[in-house]
Amino acid sequence: MKAIDRLFILIFALALSAGCSGRETAQAPDEAMPTESSQETGGVPGRLISKEAASAFAGLGSVDLKQGDGWRVFRIDPSVSRAAYVVDEELFSGATSKYGLEVGNTTVIGETQDLEGLLQIDPAQPALGANRFAVYLPTLQTDQRLRDGWIRENALESDRYPLAVFVADKFSGVTAGYEEGVEARFELEGNLNIRGTTVPTVWRVAATLSGDTIRGSMQTTLRMTSLGFDPPDFAGTLTVQDEFVIQIEFAAVEE
Repeated sequence: MKAIDRLFILIFALALSAGCSGRETAQAPDEAMPTESSQETGGVPGRLISKEAASAFAGLGSVDLKQGDGWRVFRIDPSVSRAAYVVDEELFSGATSKYGLEVGNTTVIGETQDLEGLLQIDPAQPALGANRFAVYLPTLQTDQRLRDGWIRENALESDRYPLAVFVADKFSGVTAGYEEGVEARFELEGNLNIRGTTVPTVWRVAATLSGDTIRGSMQTTLRMTSLGFDPPDFAGTLTVQDEFVIQIEFAAVEE
């Protein structure tokens, strides 16, 4: 093996191994790291997203809303929301013999508050109207900058494909006559565009409508190979699982 290859594996292994003595814990939405600047978009004040994310979101254009009585429009407030990916890694004996790293499994969580979302619903029916959820991928952060850089440049290629965008076309599992203040569990089915690839996805959602705010979470499971890249695998040293989870924890305020 060339010296430069050994050096790269060492750096990457050290980046991925942080916290390998236990599982990482996701930050609660109100504890998430503030982003770089404050923006006001969609009429919701105090929305904390980076300037780069705001510019990328602006390029998506507007969403055509359905007209008529009963429709209510909610926009995600990123100051109390977050998007994250969750993936499992495993370090093998080679990591101990070569680098002195502890063998075992760990869960890596990368997250950002650079997201926007719009959801139009009629709770009385219930029915799904216009919607769009977008995440600015370059600002996803784990506990290691080296890992984040590798993911940005080699896995998600987020400098080239900065946005992940989901639009739902089907709303299922909600019982008619929804009662405000009670958690509803349902599914959103539609297409997710990420890394230049469009894949059909089903998101499991748990949300509660109280007054002018919807609070909840949504998640879906993907495979790296379905997005056109292989999970990292350094023989005898470390592997990363093909399957990973995308999570969005959100508060959405009515316009």
